[in-house]
Amino acid sequence: MNALANYYVDKYGLPERRAKFVSPDGKAVEIFKWNSEQSHEGVTMYATLGACKTLGSDDRACEFFIGIMPAADDIAQALAEVALHGNGSGEIPSSGDTVTLAYPLWSGTDARSFLFTAGEEIIPPIKARNKTVEFLQLVPLFDSELQYKKDHGEGALWRIFEENEVPFWDSRRQGFFDTRG
Repeated sequence: MNALANYYVDKYGLPERRAKFVSPDGKAVEIFKWNSEQSHEGVTMYATLGACKTLGSDDRACEFFIGIMPAADDIAQALAEVALHGNGSGEIPSSGDTVTLAYPLWSGTDARSFLFTAGEEIIPPIKARNKTVEFLQLVPLFDSELQYKKDHGEGALWRIFEENEVPFWDSRRQGFFDTRG
């Protein structure tokens, strides 16, 4: 865990905030936050520390991150849930997998789902304690976007997002299909 925390600090500096969550069975996960200036991505970055203990195998593990703007610090609970359970399989989620929570991802949004996508362009994998740790990016989805992805596939959803310049990182946005009337 120290190697991962140091990796984050080397990449983004000391986190602006840290939150710790402990599940009823004693599993702990932390959520780190870096403001948009620290992240160098133009968004507030949130990342998990602890998913690598619960998801994956002896030689592979993962952590999760999301970049959103403006900041939505109460996303930490949803990130902790994902860090503890991933997509519910106990395995590292695949790019294109989704998970839907029973509550909004943060205050002021109706989005309840995350799309897991490869994040190596933003945070490359590292080797820590004989495990390769991958970093999966989380993309918030609204119910209508999730349904479109289920009906047409992940590639079609990304094409719609790109063609319409959907700012999926905007924490104030509404669902793309919900605003099309």
